[in-house]
Parts: sequence; structure tokens; C-alpha cells
Amino acid sequence: MEEALAHQQRRRNDEAERLYRAALEILPDQPDALHMLGVICYERGDLVRAKALVLRALDLTAWRHWTYRHNLGLILTQEYAAHGWDPAADRTEAYRQWHVASRASGRRDEPRVSVIVPSFNHSRYIERAIRSIFKQTYRNVELVVIDDGSVDGSPSVIERCLRDSPFPSRFLARENRGAPATINEGIDLATGTFVNVVNSDDWLAPRRLQVMVAEIANTGENWGFSSVTFVDAAGEIIDPLKNRRVYDLTCAIAALPTRRTTGFALLSMNVSISSGNLFMSRQLFREIEGFRQHRYNHDWDFCLRALQAAEPVFVREPLYFYRLHGSNTIDESIEQASVEMREICSDYLRWVGTGAKASGPFAPCIANWGSIFMHEVLESTLPLVVDIAILRELALANPQHLSRPVGTATGE
Repeated sequence: MEEALAHQQRRRNDEAERLYRAALEILPDQPDALHMLGVICYERGDLVRAKALVLRALDLTAWRHWTYRHNLGLILTQEYAAHGWDPAADRTEAYRQWHVASRASGRRDEPRVSVIVPSFNHSRYIERAIRSIFKQTYRNVELVVIDDGSVDGSPSVIERCLRDSPFPSRFLARENRGAPATINEGIDLATGTFVNVVNSDDWLAPRRLQVMVAEIANTGENWGFSSVTFVDAAGEIIDPLKNRRVYDLTCAIAALPTRRTTGFALLSMNVSISSGNLFMSRQLFREIEGFRQHRYNHDWDFCLRALQAAEPVFVREPLYFYRLHGSNTIDESIEQASVEMREICSDYLRWVGTGAKASGPFAPCIANWGSIFMHEVLESTLPLVVDIAILRELALANPQHLSRPVGTATGE
């Protein structure tokens, strides 16, 4: 293997191939030998054999080797190009123009915004959440609060706070049904054109609604989210350098403007962080049929389904305060949260595999992005969490049988 690699690095591929094949006679499932033979085939233009060899190496290593996935992406790019697929340049330019146009088309409408507060056992925190809504600089607001079966006195705190509400408000207390059902119920009761959920242990910056209306509602867009400030149980800002989870999330948010699209960033990770950070039109909410009954990742699931309809707007200003404390739902069971995450991401890739065309022109899918979509997926951490069978199916799909982006020539 070492000698074969030395030959390959010197571009002596015939000798390298001979030695890799000799290695495979000793160990027929040696993944590095299979992978490097695939690279040689790729360099010779034999894409069919190259893909078969690299896929075999990936299967033997549970798709965990980034280098293998990267090279499979290169092979797929050439394969798609051979069938007339090269939407990336046009699609990327269209995305840039969309950004410019949306910033230039700002109106000064003041649509009603319904703020939905799902409350559950956060009597320590909910007053701050509600009063942060009272302090909004944007004033065309209505407030809907639903207590989801709290047993810690939260309803009495809510009732006391709502006596001071400067906005029309509605309060409902009932038995526990879970966060997704509670959010859906609150939005169904609301009358606003746009909606912002505020989780009962978090709070909003005073300019939150004003900025979100300006950046989303008044630019004709359907949804988006802002940057986030992470705070502890006492409401103090957490230093990212002293908390690895906060550090990772902060880095992911900071890198958003460098990603191909915000949608591609969301496909890799829930960079929206929380359902409370989502600002959306009620029209979009109805179109994708609200939040589904996931306990830990209902917010990410909503984002991935919303991506199919419309690209989100990312607002760089940190306008949502996300509180980390000992009873965050996501921390109840890392194992169960991971299972849910795998199901959600696999569902999205299954939808992609149907070749269906999204209504959103920038939705991350093969129909919009061709091999670029596959390359982005293979470069991300998705292969480490989703069903490998789905990845193989997407990699083996014939480009001729997949939907094409609008305006892409078929070559037929």
C-alpha cells in the first residue's frame, strides 16, 4: 500500500494500480485500496468503475471517512456534468440577486404580529419572557399564551403579568399536550399575518419584532430567524470559550454568511437554535401544516420542511436570548434526541430522492442544485447520522431521471 501510494503521488498510475490490486488479493475488502483504485479510475475518466469502487470503500467504513465522501462528490459532479447538469453557477448568482433584491424592496407596512408563548413549568422564567414582549419597539402585536399543564404555579404568574399587557392578549390553561401541539394551537388562535413563538424560558431583544418585520415581512419573504445570545439559568451571558456547546453553536451561526445558502446550513445543523427564534408568515405555517409531534427537534423538522417552500432570511443581529438551564427539554435524553434527529434528516433526504421539485427555488435538493446538493451533503456531517441506504440511493440515481432546475438545458 505504501509503495502504491508513492507511485500514485508521482502520477505513475499503472504501477500504483498493479500494487493496489496485489493488496486486494491479500485483503479483498481493504477500503483504502478500493478507494485509491477508485481515484485512479476517476482520473482516467472511468466514472462507472470509480463510483462503484468508492461506494464499496464507503460501505466498508460506514461512510465515516470524509476523504472518501469528498472524492465520491467529485465523481458525481463529473457524472452530472456529462448529462448536462451544471446549475451551480446560475443558481448561486440567482441566490445572490435574491439577497440584493430583497434588501432593496423594503416596504413600510406594519402587519399584525402574533406572539405565541407556550408555557410549561417555567414559573421562574416566564415573567421575563412575557415582559420582553411588552417592551417591543414594534407595537402592532397580539399575544397568545397557552399553559401546557404546568404544575409549578406558572398560570398565576402569567395571569398577573397579562394584567399589564399593552397589547390584545389571550390566555388559555389546559392539560399537557406537548410543545408542538401547544404552538400549533396558539397559532390557530392567532389573527396576525406573521407569527413569532417565544419559549417560556427565553426572551426577546426589544428590537426583535421591528427588525424581523423590516427584514422579512416588508421584503415579501415568508420566514427567517436571527442570531442568538446564549444565557445561563440566571440570565447571564455565557462565555463561548467556557462552554463547548455554546462555542459550537456560536461558530455555526457566525459561519452562516459564508455558506452557499442559509438552507444548506440548516440541512447540516439546526442553526435556528429554537422554535422561539422563528419568525414566519401564517400562510407558510398553514402550507407546511405546522409543527409535527417531535419532542426534541420539532423546530428543526419545521425548518427543513419550510425549506422546501421558501428560503429563510438570516438576520445577523442577535435578537433572541436562548436560556440554557438544567431542565432544557433537549437535554432530557441525548439518545432519544439523536434518534429523532436521524428520522428528521432521513425524511428530508427521502423527499430529495423522489426527484420532486420544491416550490422554493433555492431549496437544497437535486432538482435545484444537481450534483452540488450531493457534494454539500457528502461534505457535511449528515452521512454520520442518516440511513446509509438513502445516501447510496441518491449516489446511484441516474441524473437523466431526475427533475432539473428551471432553465437548465436537458441536452436531449
